[in-house]
Amino acid sequence: MGKVYIIVISLLVFASCDNQVKKNTDIRKQKKEIIRKDSIVKKKYPDYLNNDFLMGKFDPSRHKRFVRIEDKYTNKHNIYLDKDAYQSFLKMYQDAYNDGFKLKIISATRFFDYQKGIWERNWKKRKKIKNPVKRALDILKFSSMPGTSRHHWGTEVDLNVLENSYYTKGEGKKIFDWMTKNAHKYGFCRPYTAGRPFGYNEEKWHWSYMPVSKLYTRYAKENMKDEYIKGFSGSETAKQIEITKKYILGINKHCF
Repeated sequence: MGKVYIIVISLLVFASCDNQVKKNTDIRKQKKEIIRKDSIVKKKYPDYLNNDFLMGKFDPSRHKRFVRIEDKYTNKHNIYLDKDAYQSFLKMYQDAYNDGFKLKIISATRFFDYQKGIWERNWKKRKKIKNPVKRALDILKFSSMPGTSRHHWGTEVDLNVLENSYYTKGEGKKIFDWMTKNAHKYGFCRPYTAGRPFGYNEEKWHWSYMPVSKLYTRYAKENMKDEYIKGFSGSETAKQIEITKKYILGINKHCF
């Protein structure tokens, strides 16, 4: 009888242990599934995309996403562009050239410190404007605060001439009309059109490579905050101005 009792108890213990093992296995499977799903959500953005990247705090000459623009396509030397944007630009350039128009990149990727230099020069020129918000807004008609420029991303190109009037007549108008008709075929969109409720003034020379820039725009919408903008004269005005909402995101809706 004693032996039977021991056997019964042993079987019960074994069954209990077996159930516990199965339970633990199920828990581990559930945890792995949660981690897997979490990884899928996080991977909606590439590994390199973070706030520092968005704000231009990196060296484009050493970044895997960037390539140097050949001198024949620009009036500058040693400037960079997102590799996908560049390949698409080359196709657009050739087709425009075949139609009798020459596209010249006069500005592309600008890292944070470069943009800071532009901003600081403009800030000093406006020293007579004592109100810092008004001073910043005057610069923001055409020039970005460091950390907020789409030129940080490598997806933007300024072409030919930085004057809207140039594109209203003669050769400038022909180029603008060609771009308006054809740029979308190569993925380019004009973010700073007329008639937007806020943001920079119209820029007929500025074109954005949308297949990449729309991803960065969405990331900015979800992650950027005005208080991240700092490190230059007048940066304290960013929050008052609502720089993220009105300038980073204040673009032509067709470029989202």
